[in-house]
Amino acid sequence: MTKAELAEVLGFAAFYDNRTLGEGDVRAWHLIVGHLEAAEAKQAVIDHYGTTRDRMMPADMLRLATRTREDQAADIQGPGIPPEIPDADPDDIPAYLAAVREQRHRAAAPGSRRPVRELLAGVGRAIPRPTRGTGPRSVPCATCGAEIGRACTRPSGARRATYHSVRIDAAPPRAHLQEAP
Repeated sequence: MTKAELAEVLGFAAFYDNRTLGEGDVRAWHLIVGHLEAAEAKQAVIDHYGTTRDRMMPADMLRLATRTREDQAADIQGPGIPPEIPDADPDDIPAYLAAVREQRHRAAAPGSRRPVRELLAGVGRAIPRPTRGTGPRSVPCATCGAEIGRACTRPSGARRATYHSVRIDAAPPRAHLQEAP
């Protein structure tokens, strides 16, 4: 919020408490609440004088604006996900991405909202390695034990130039190699 916007908000507060404003007042308040949006600050003034007759101070505005932000954040479902969210758990990345691609949505049940703190609890956790989706590397190899996404190996541990036939047969076909309908 600019100092001019803050002066306007403080002028709005003056309607409630008859305060007089000077340039020094605006500069002092700006040091504490200058990072807020003007609309948040104005709403904080309304909330404050809607519940008390006490003169509003910068700490009051900051507290009320922060509480409003937290209340709004409680309604967020994931990282800004709208109420119609993909029909998959966002923690299951491959399934979630598949649901997004296939446009499978479900309406959010009223009690299904996850608090922001719960969503942030998984930050820093290891993310599953993405697979290639189709082809031999999308399945583990029953012959050499190669994991998903890894090449087949020889008994000596050296990498094979081709995949084992068991792995090729078990893999879903690549989309670009399928016959057109």
